[in-house]
Amino acid sequence: MLTRIIIRHTLAFIAVFVLFTNSALAQYTLISSNSGARALLTEGLDQVYDNQFTAAEATFGQLEKLVPKHPAIDLLRGVSLYYQWFPARTDAKLKQRCLQQLEMAAKKADDWQKTLKKTNGAAQPEAMFLYFTAEAMLAKISHYEHEPFAAIGHAKNAYPYIQKGKDFQQTYPDFYLSTGLYNFYREVYPEIHPFYKTVAWVMTSGDKKLGMAQLQIATQKALFVRTEAILYLTHLLTDYDNKPADALPYLAQLAITYPNNPYWRYKYAESLLNAHQLDAIPHEISQLMAAQEVVYHQLGTLLKARYALEKGQRSTAQTLADEVVRSSIRDESVRAYAYLVLARIARVQGQDKQAKQYYKQMLAFAEYPVLRNEAH
Repeated sequence: MLTRIIIRHTLAFIAVFVLFTNSALAQYTLISSNSGARALLTEGLDQVYDNQFTAAEATFGQLEKLVPKHPAIDLLRGVSLYYQWFPARTDAKLKQRCLQQLEMAAKKADDWQKTLKKTNGAAQPEAMFLYFTAEAMLAKISHYEHEPFAAIGHAKNAYPYIQKGKDFQQTYPDFYLSTGLYNFYREVYPEIHPFYKTVAWVMTSGDKKLGMAQLQIATQKALFVRTEAILYLTHLLTDYDNKPADALPYLAQLAITYPNNPYWRYKYAESLLNAHQLDAIPHEISQLMAAQEVVYHQLGTLLKARYALEKGQRSTAQTLADEVVRSSIRDESVRAYAYLVLARIARVQGQDKQAKQYYKQMLAFAEYPVLRNEAH
């Protein structure tokens, strides 16, 4: 009898020890409430966005000493690998390493949430946001790689946290990005793609105007995703609302803040063209063409084609647009713009059948209203 009692209490002690040991391992120091950790996170992300990847890794190493084994470290390294892979999207090894880091971040953040739920039932916004962001990035990469089932799986994992995040916006401002995007797309996307009206009714209603306001808050207050919020805000302004002039101040600031990253310069020049502000375009093109990576030469060639068309140099524009179409560029919006240039030239030259064919090819790549509307 005594032996059984000792064994029972010993097993109970072991169970409690394991439970609280696992709990301790999953109770990470909150980066959002640690000024030193916040500063290192911001510094490292700024280095990533400025293509200073070696410096960023050193900064993330310093952050890891403050918050050992924190899932944010895996997420940050995943973000760094993502921007080494993007926009060229040709290095399979980089992509695989990125996926592994993001999957690790998602698992750690999910385990963190589960442990908290078992111990005290409390929700931890930082854990929720890290899990959501990792899954959302995995969905984004799968979408780029034309892997719809993987994209749907990751999106399904991320979706509940869009709704949960609404309750934590004020205390954890990074959620303004996810709720802002939801509010915008929930109202706009079914209007652009009527098929989705048949399924959208089961989803909570959105608010386009509120969504844009929430994105603006994220550009000012978010910790992890401030720059991403600027990217999405300018994307919606330019590609959905056709207000490129409104996007220009944000994109100009990115180009100034991150001078070593040609991608921001491309996005700024793209918006200048969309707003028909041409004076600065030759300088921006020359800067892009000076970059070492082939992808920026391809982006620069598209800008040259669009600029030549704006200047009425149709023959030059056609030659350059053809070069983009024949290139290995993987960005589908770039291919869509190249076909748009060719379609406009054919239409001006009275080649209606050829123009219709180019518009059809454009629609195969064009996802956004600013491009699709012209073809209809």
